[in-house]
Amino acid sequence: MKPSTLTTLAQQKTGMELEFLSRKSIAWYKEQIQGMKSPTRLAREIAVERDRQGKRFLMGGLYHYYYDPKTKEELPYYDIFPLVIPLQKYPDGFLGLNLHYLPITMRATFMDKLMNFAIMNKDDDPMRLRVTYDILNATNRYKEFRPCIKRYLTSHIVSKIMTVKPHEWETALFLPTHQFKKAPVSRVHKDSRDQIRRTT
Repeated sequence: MKPSTLTTLAQQKTGMELEFLSRKSIAWYKEQIQGMKSPTRLAREIAVERDRQGKRFLMGGLYHYYYDPKTKEELPYYDIFPLVIPLQKYPDGFLGLNLHYLPITMRATFMDKLMNFAIMNKDDDPMRLRVTYDILNATNRYKEFRPCIKRYLTSHIVSKIMTVKPHEWETALFLPTHQFKKAPVSRVHKDSRDQIRRTT
């Protein structure tokens, strides 16, 4: 997945803001999330950096999980099924980017920019992103990160972790898997656009 690929795809799509990429994408999504909501010992697993597949829970990867925010009563809205790139670990959780807060076309543009930080394997395929909050905050080039940045508590993750492998990033990115509470996605995305516009 080379830079500009996602942006080009997004620009080619029309109608209902890229409702789905394809039937194959939907089938992939349904297959991957089966069983995610079953109770687990997830808090302890994440504390030692383990995901549902027994591999490392890495900063710069891409993950899905169900989440119950500690401060949900005070929040204007929140996503209970985020699509997150973890950036920084804390003793009780991590700081991450929830890409659902961006409209899909903007999401594609932002991910293209983030691919500049991809760690590649010997076949020149991405493995994960080497990016930090400080890097994103240092310039307006990555202004799309601002509505996405969220702090997640390990103890409030209420499902298994679904690792989105790099070759699946494109599929996951375009699927409308958000599950926002207390506000429609149209309001969330409007607020995100407004926040980004104010930083220019």
